Amino acid sequence: MSRKFYFLTGLLMMVALVVSACGGGGGGGSSPQTINVEGGEFFYKPPEITAKPGESIKINFKNVGTVEHTFVIKDLNFKLTAAPGATVSGTFKAPAAPGTLEIHCDVAGHTEAGMQGKLDVVAATN
Repeated sequence: MSRKFYFLTGLLMMVALVVSACGGGGGGGSSPQTINVEGGEFFYKPPEITAKPGESIKINFKNVGTVEHTFVIKDLNFKLTAAPGATVSGTFKAPAAPGTLEIHCDVAGHTEAGMQGKLDVVAATN
């Protein structure tokens, strides 16, 4: 076989090795921060979540109430919906810039009844 064949075969193997080493896991190899949140009539516990800019956050949302509730961060297009007694999970990435985002239940009347919280994105201090 020609040198060109061996060269191309070797090159393809090296590319495959690099691609597989990089993986598709995202998040730079670190696992997301996991936060357990309970929701009921009409609260979130905890009511406030803190994250670092760009951090991956996994929410385990348990509905301890007697009606359906949601966990919504509208600015991140993130929503979890849980039936009474159910736990649902989802992951989102915190914004790159520090700031505060609203968390609320978008079931009619629940936000107004006090089912609100906030996501505080704070820069790490050295």
